[in-house]
Amino acid sequence: MNRVDTRNLKETHDLRVIVEQDLGPAPMRGGQALLWRCPFHQERKGYSLAVWADGFRCFGKCQLSGDIFDWLQRYRGLTFREAIQALGEAPRSAPTITSSRSAPPSEPPPIDWQIAAWQVVERAEETLWSIKGEQALDYLTGRGLEGKTIQESRLGIVPGGYCQWCSIAGLNVPCGITIPWITGETLWAVKVRRAAGQPKYAQIAGGSGGGLFRGDALIGAKAVLFTEGEFDALLAHQEAEPLVTAVTLGSASAWLPQRWILDLVPVPLILAAYDLDQAGSKGAARLQALSRRVHVVRVPWGKDITEYHLQGGEVYTWLARELRQAREQAILQPNAR
Repeated sequence: MNRVDTRNLKETHDLRVIVEQDLGPAPMRGGQALLWRCPFHQERKGYSLAVWADGFRCFGKCQLSGDIFDWLQRYRGLTFREAIQALGEAPRSAPTITSSRSAPPSEPPPIDWQIAAWQVVERAEETLWSIKGEQALDYLTGRGLEGKTIQESRLGIVPGGYCQWCSIAGLNVPCGITIPWITGETLWAVKVRRAAGQPKYAQIAGGSGGGLFRGDALIGAKAVLFTEGEFDALLAHQEAEPLVTAVTLGSASAWLPQRWILDLVPVPLILAAYDLDQAGSKGAARLQALSRRVHVVRVPWGKDITEYHLQGGEVYTWLARELRQAREQAILQPNAR
C-alpha cells in the first residue's frame, strides 16, 4: 500500500475508537483526549495514557507515544501490513464517552485546612504591608518584584526568627515570607521562605503537593514558561506576560501532576528555564521528556531569571528571542505533542 493510502487511513480513522475496542470505555477525558490506565507499563493508579484522534502518548512511567499504526503494532502485536488490514475493518467514528469526569487524580487539600490556611494568608498579607513587614517588603522589592506583583500574588510575612514557628488558626506555621499557591478560589498550599538556615523553604502541613503555582493562568495560554521557583515565576509574569504565562512546580525535583498535564495539552509552546545547576538540568530534562513542545532555555548570564534581571538583563527581550527560536523549531516539527 502506498504512502497516500496510508495517510488516508490515518486521517479517516479515529484512534480513540481503536483504543476503546482494546481497553473499554475511557474512564476520563481531558480536552480532546480520552484517558486510560497505560497498559504498556501496567499502570494501576492514575490515567496517564492520553489518546487523541490521531495519536497517543503516555505521560507516566513508560513515555511511549505514536500514531494509530504504532498502537496496533505495539498493543495488538500486528505487523504493519496486518495493521493496515485491520483498519479496513474498523469503525471510524469517535467513541461515545461514558464518563463525564474531567478532573485528574491530583486533588486539593480538605476544605477545613483551606479555611484555616486562608486565615494565615490574610494575616500574613496584612502584616507585610504594615511597619512589621518593612524588612520583608524590602527583600521582595530587592528581588525585582514590584508592589503590584506582590499584592496580586498575596505574598505575606509571619514575623519571627528563622527557626521559629507560630500557631495561627490551629495550624503550625513557620516564620518567614508566605507564598500561597492559589488557583481560583482553591488554596493548594502555603510555602514559607525562611530568612536563613536550611531548608530555605518550608510548607504548612496539610497542604497538597499536587498544585501548580499560578496554575489557573494556563487557561488560554499561547506559551508557558516553567521556572524553578515562585519568585522567578512572579518576576517573569511581571516582566513578560502576556508574551508567556509563567508557572512553577516550586522545585527542580518536583514532578508535574497529571492534572496540569491535561491543561498543557492545548498550549503550542512550553519553555523550561531552570537554574544552571545539576538539579535544574535534571528538572528541565524531566519536563522536556513529556513532549517535544517543551524547549529548555537558559538565561544569558546569572544562575536564574532573578539574578539575570538584577544584573541588568531584559527578561522580555530574552524570552521573545527564545520563543521565536522555539516557533522556528516547531515549524520543522509540526506534529510534535
